[in-house]
Amino acid sequence: MIRHAVTLSVGDELLAGETLDTHGRTIAASLSARGCRVLQHRVLGDDVSDIAAAIVAATVGADLVVITGGLGPTLDDVSREALAEAMNESLVEDPASRMHLDQWYAGRGRVMPVGNVRQALRPTSATCIENPNGTAPGLRARVGAALVVVLPGPPREMRPMLEGVLNDELSGESRPTIVVRAFGIGESDAAERIEPLMRRDARLPVATTVSQSLLSARIRGNVPDDRDSIETLAVQVETAWHPFVFGRDDVTLSMALGAELKKAGHTIATAESCTGGLVAAMLTEVPGSSGWYPGGWVTYENTRKVEDLGVDAELIEQDGAVSRSVVSAMADGARRRAGSDYGVSISGVAGPDGGSADKPVGTVWIAVADEAGIDARCFCFSGDRPVVRDRAANTALQLTRLRLRGDDSDLLWQRDARS
Repeated sequence: MIRHAVTLSVGDELLAGETLDTHGRTIAASLSARGCRVLQHRVLGDDVSDIAAAIVAATVGADLVVITGGLGPTLDDVSREALAEAMNESLVEDPASRMHLDQWYAGRGRVMPVGNVRQALRPTSATCIENPNGTAPGLRARVGAALVVVLPGPPREMRPMLEGVLNDELSGESRPTIVVRAFGIGESDAAERIEPLMRRDARLPVATTVSQSLLSARIRGNVPDDRDSIETLAVQVETAWHPFVFGRDDVTLSMALGAELKKAGHTIATAESCTGGLVAAMLTEVPGSSGWYPGGWVTYENTRKVEDLGVDAELIEQDGAVSRSVVSAMADGARRRAGSDYGVSISGVAGPDGGSADKPVGTVWIAVADEAGIDARCFCFSGDRPVVRDRAANTALQLTRLRLRGDDSDLLWQRDARS
């Protein structure tokens, strides 16, 4: 029975930072969902001896070793050779894989390069895994008591092959999992609110993570029958984190906002300065957003704020573009000119330059306008320019959600200044 795994990503480009290693995360998530714990993930260069040694070492405590990369046709693709060395076997040509290669090139009217013949090689006792999306078959072998699987690096080839292997080796129902998503609450505050649920000695402990300022609580069952238990825990987390929770699993803030706008039959328009259309991009990533998002404006230059949104030039001269008065006028101008129910606006100092003593880098004003009035708030976001912009955009979405719900709760990074 497969309970523990080690994953290895192979490639000099990964060690050099030229290519981002995302396979470790992808494979770990798939294994974890099937009740298999990943003990270790390593990144290795294109060195036969190093890879072979890592394979042998991994088999000491793991039931499964998953290797990605190094199955291409060039001489620096050495995962086949490394597996053969770890098994103390020679490489032989696999007839079925060679036939697949010949047919793949013939079907495209191309002559197969000599180097691609290497992709049909396997250690003597290993078997090949069919690759329907490319020329490199995977490999499956036993090293000691562990199953070793080698898969190609390209994600569109690796992922379906991985799922096929896991379906074969880890049959049965997946572990039930619920991920609760929230934004606008600090990690320490959030953890304090659910501290009893996070005890490591609990049968189903809740684990929290933060990624790009979005907070997640992951509740995972051990067996399929845990579904009711994790649902109860998820509801407890959602209650404790109210009103900052916006959805579960793969739901994004823009999806959550769009669903609430659609349900209420309302529309929203955007007016952005320092975020340069990032909020609009997030909204239009949601399928069907044309039903509740008519459009918006990127008014980076002050002239555009005046001419496109109707902001009074004297307000900008008097208070500056990064101010309550200007951001309020932007939100209301966008709402009125788009004929929408809501208008949301952003104006700030994203950096790295442009800050002052009164308005340091990271200072951002955000406003939401509707027919009842305008809620304008000042935030001071930490981080570099991309982080400030991302946090500002997500905060604008969350602030709009709260406005729809009639909730005036403070959000993370908010200053005392409120309208």
